[in-house]
Amino acid sequence: MIPPISSSRPVPTVLVELACPNTADTARAHAALLGLPDGSSSGGDSFSVVVGNTELRLRESAGADTEGDAAFDTEGDAAFDAEHRVYFTVDDLAAARRLLIRRGFPVSDGQSDPGPVGEMTPLGIAEASGSEPIPVGDITGMDHLVFAGDDRDRAVALFGGVFGLDFRLDQPIGDAARQLFFRADDLIVEVVTGIRAADTPAPSAAASLWGVAWRAPDIEVTHARLSDVGLDVSEIRAGRKKGTRIFTVRERALGTRTVVIGPA
Repeated sequence: MIPPISSSRPVPTVLVELACPNTADTARAHAALLGLPDGSSSGGDSFSVVVGNTELRLRESAGADTEGDAAFDTEGDAAFDAEHRVYFTVDDLAAARRLLIRRGFPVSDGQSDPGPVGEMTPLGIAEASGSEPIPVGDITGMDHLVFAGDDRDRAVALFGGVFGLDFRLDQPIGDAARQLFFRADDLIVEVVTGIRAADTPAPSAAASLWGVAWRAPDIEVTHARLSDVGLDVSEIRAGRKKGTRIFTVRERALGTRTVVIGPA
């Protein structure tokens, strides 16, 4: 991290800000997903909740007037992927901003909430929230964030070089695509990169948030609860990582592709 957050206090490692067409609907969907007790978060545009290592916020998307199914693909909200923002938390915001700039990562001018974000890439830094985490339920935090990128070297330079995450694994996954894994404390950052068509211009952003994986110690309990509250969930299946099981939460209102992962 840049510079690393203090390990002496229980603060979120990351702040995830989802852009969504209807913040009230997305707030309700996440309240159901996370099992939020009454009064633990604000709704709509002011939705903010801390769950373990992650603070989750919502904001209305600039493309909120997109109509019908055109905004979505089969697994999530494709139209808004590039608008989601992820901020890594730091103790000294001013010092971390200077370091980003020295490392060649231009950040937006002026004051932005919650902190500086890249001019072309939706990654930034923020001071850790002073909000109290919700009481621990059957979802205890974020297991990993999944980003999509066009180029392996750009992704390594961004997450490993600029933001200083611990680069742990690089593996091919077929069709010239690669899967990169970084670690920030107990949070895994996964980046999937591939070779674009020759006639396709390079995207302006090196990576954008593609989906999230929440952590559940007892995946059977979480699956049953979400089914009981009416969320559309897949069957539990074996995870790609040995010793894990996973299921998909197929709710468009969540605003991004969402899975829950836990031990087998």
